[in-house]
Amino acid sequence: MTFLEILRAFFEILVLWALFYQLYRAVKDSRAAAILAGLIATVILGYIILELAHAVVLKQLAGLIIGPGTILVILFQPELRTALARLGSNKLIARLIGNQQENQDFVTMVRESVAYLVSKRYGALIAICRSNKLHEYAKTGTMLDAQYSRELIGTIFMPKTLLHDGAVIVNNERIVAAAAILPVSNKELKDRSMGLRHRAGIGLAEASDAVVIIVSEETGSVSLAVGSLVQRDINLDLLSSRLTHLLYSHASQDSISENAGY
Repeated sequence: MTFLEILRAFFEILVLWALFYQLYRAVKDSRAAAILAGLIATVILGYIILELAHAVVLKQLAGLIIGPGTILVILFQPELRTALARLGSNKLIARLIGNQQENQDFVTMVRESVAYLVSKRYGALIAICRSNKLHEYAKTGTMLDAQYSRELIGTIFMPKTLLHDGAVIVNNERIVAAAAILPVSNKELKDRSMGLRHRAGIGLAEASDAVVIIVSEETGSVSLAVGSLVQRDINLDLLSSRLTHLLYSHASQDSISENAGY
């Protein structure tokens, strides 16, 4: 066997393993898993009996009637859809096929939630993780692990609710924690109108590579902090553009340097 044949065989095994693993994840907790186990046992037992009986014609007929592909499609139509959906939602695969739909959906949700906060004049602090997962800061708040949504963000930052003070930490497009306590920047800020919320957002940006969105309760203005840079009074279109670039284009701090500063 040549090296090329070995490589081809390895690739085929890898592809089959990935497909069957995704199918297993989709059906492992469903009723179809039990059906599949019973079906496999029946097929194996039937094959052994037909082989021992040398029933060649019956084996060929059974192979035509019970095609593996047909069985999988009939039994696991909903589960196959789930497995394909999970496979397609994998971030690595999404990048390989150039699918940015999920990413854009998340940016749109963030934009809508910030627009809602601005319209209600709710002060807010939203930290979106990149390579640093911010576990030490998330533990200071209330752990959630919830789907990001405008409604949930609006509820969290509604004044006088138990979670409105502090920051929301977002990781992998999910809300990890609310009411988290962030480190406050010790730098002297030129703009005296920036209060504790801005100092906390800037402090986290200085201490990590997180993208921090700050909504002012007094003015309703939106600021974006990354690293040692902060951009004040940005509109929603610019916010969406910056988030897309910072979160999905491996951007550096310099990406918000234009018109930014303390």
